[in-house]
Amino acid sequence: MTGAISIFKQIRLLIFIAGLGAVITGCVSSSVNTTSNSHEAPKSGAQILLMQPDVELSLLTASGLREPRADWSKQAQGLIIAEIEKNLAGNGHELRQHSLDTDNAHEVQLIKLHEAVGNTILLHRFFNQPLPSKKDKFDWSLGPGVATLADNYDADYALFIFARGAYASAARQATALVLAVAGVGVGTGDQAAFASLVNLETGDIVWFNVTVTGSGIDMRRPSGAESVVKGLMKDNPLTTHATDKAKS
Repeated sequence: MTGAISIFKQIRLLIFIAGLGAVITGCVSSSVNTTSNSHEAPKSGAQILLMQPDVELSLLTASGLREPRADWSKQAQGLIIAEIEKNLAGNGHELRQHSLDTDNAHEVQLIKLHEAVGNTILLHRFFNQPLPSKKDKFDWSLGPGVATLADNYDADYALFIFARGAYASAARQATALVLAVAGVGVGTGDQAAFASLVNLETGDIVWFNVTVTGSGIDMRRPSGAESVVKGLMKDNPLTTHATDKAKS
């Protein structure tokens, strides 16, 4: 049963990344839901909590299965954190680091909740499964449970990040080469990530963005992490607010 569940998760992840790749084209592309009229953008001086990014990178086997690699995931996680810090530097906000204690079940569940809500947003916007109650509204929330983060970290907003990627094994690359001769395309890797900025007072998601890349960008390397974060943080209200203020 465990093996079946693992395979199901890999298939679901493959559909997630492949589906996004079909609707979001380009090397690093984004589709942005910016702060709506019903959500106020963070004011200058707001304290932002960077949640520990939920990152999982995998080895793509010859058969197409994804085998998670903890070492790759940890490496990419550190690079993403560093790039987020650079991206938000000098934006007029105070950035705080979230260090996840795995014994804190509530915070672990909040990160999992963000994954679930984020995937629902993607289904609603990109996979032709619209929710009638949402329609043209950007009305998503992680609920009042995030208020504990405000209390524990003295923060006003939390930035959640979810990222997945796969990199072809030598056998997979060889398979792709052989099948390419026969005119059959076989994927050799991909990456996808989404991010949410959450108001910790209300639980509302005030901004959401997704980015997808092909195999040519590698989150395990500084340049790859930089490209992913650049696409992921495009038009976010933290940096755009600071940029607009500087221009005025």
